Amino acid sequence: MAKGLVERGIEVVVIAPVGAQPIDGVGWIEVEPARWDFTHGNWLSLSYAFARALKTLDADIIHFTDAREAFAYHGKIPAVGTLHDDYFARHRWWPWYYRRDYVDWIQRWAYYSIVTLLERKAFRKLTALTANSNATAQTISKRYHIAIDKITTIYLGLDLTPQPVDEELERERLENPKLLFVGGNMQRKGLPLVLRALKQLLPSFPNLRLQILGKNQNLGKMQHLAQKLEIQEHVDFLGWVPPDRVNDYFRRAAVFVMPSLMEGFGLVFLEAMAAGLPVIGGNVGGTRELIEDGVNGMLVKPGNVENISFQVDQMLREKVVRNRIIQKGFDTLKRYNHQTTIHHTLEFYKAAVA
Repeated sequence: MAKGLVERGIEVVVIAPVGAQPIDGVGWIEVEPARWDFTHGNWLSLSYAFARALKTLDADIIHFTDAREAFAYHGKIPAVGTLHDDYFARHRWWPWYYRRDYVDWIQRWAYYSIVTLLERKAFRKLTALTANSNATAQTISKRYHIAIDKITTIYLGLDLTPQPVDEELERERLENPKLLFVGGNMQRKGLPLVLRALKQLLPSFPNLRLQILGKNQNLGKMQHLAQKLEIQEHVDFLGWVPPDRVNDYFRRAAVFVMPSLMEGFGLVFLEAMAAGLPVIGGNVGGTRELIEDGVNGMLVKPGNVENISFQVDQMLREKVVRNRIIQKGFDTLKRYNHQTTIHHTLEFYKAAVA
């Protein structure tokens, strides 16, 4: 984003955590979060570090690329922020609501209870907001009592080139099929459901494997679930994988599966589509704006293991369906490109400072 804005003649200064990669032509200020911060990504302590750094700058507009990080900002320069998700806004105050889907349900309820109050305060102080989907915008507006006309949906785009799939690659994919799951918040993104679906699929596909990319504090509990289901020999917990290697896993997999219980949008689906991989997502949130069921992917009912198993089975057996979905996935990439995101963001800035 910053590089694209500079290419259009905009002077940009980025304030980033220590260790972030500087961008040519972009002003760069590094800050450090607190040594201890209970929030994911250290966003709370970063908000204070960003606020201190902003006191030294003069700008026409400030953009918090995670709107939560505006929490400590009290300056006079117009400030906007981006909403990437809505699951804290969907928080339920009844703890047992989380018990069915999360092994850490008590801790999750406590954490969500705090963050929903903190982020609401941060969002409501901003001049305007962008959201990664209409679903995110509507949830935040409704739950936090923010006027919907204060939130503009700007779909995030990636500069991805479709990678053709030939007969040999498809044959390799289907002879030794692998399901691929990529994500950090594994329970919310539906990994326990995928593990249970794998258990149902193995009698029909005895050489089927599930590869899991990502880190999470509950990874050990997910491994325990695989053992409990007696499918551990068919599951590869690969942990964090360098970004330049992730595409190799996309190319070798037969189906990408991420049946989220809640999802703001799902850029990872675009990465899978670019690799020529059919995708299965949860019929929730912004995923429904990206995936058209039966056209460029499949949508499954939240929490429904049988539905996931059925759709995976279809993806592995029905070559005509696979090919159609792969080609429609390539077409989808054209609608979500980086240049379109930059254009809409510039128009958003102009309206915010008008």
